[in-house]
Amino acid sequence: MPLNQQIIIKIILNERESIEEKCDGYKEELTEAIAEILQYERAHRVSRTDIQNKINDKLSAVARFLAKQRGRNMGTEDQIL
Repeated sequence: MPLNQQIIIKIILNERESIEEKCDGYKEELTEAIAEILQYERAHRVSRTDIQNKINDKLSAVARFLAKQRGRNMGTEDQIL
């Protein structure tokens, strides 16, 4: 892996630590999404594939995860109150 890619990944992982944990597993889900998007970009450089739809799908999946997790948390809080 080229040095500039290694630096970018280190920066992303460091910045990830400052992200608010919006729900259980959020940081891990976000990290996996970023890793997949970086893989899409790498493949795009080689074969010039259209990655925009893949990126949109991945971001939508993370949004669905967050909404689902928040829904679970809200349901739990409502039951407690």
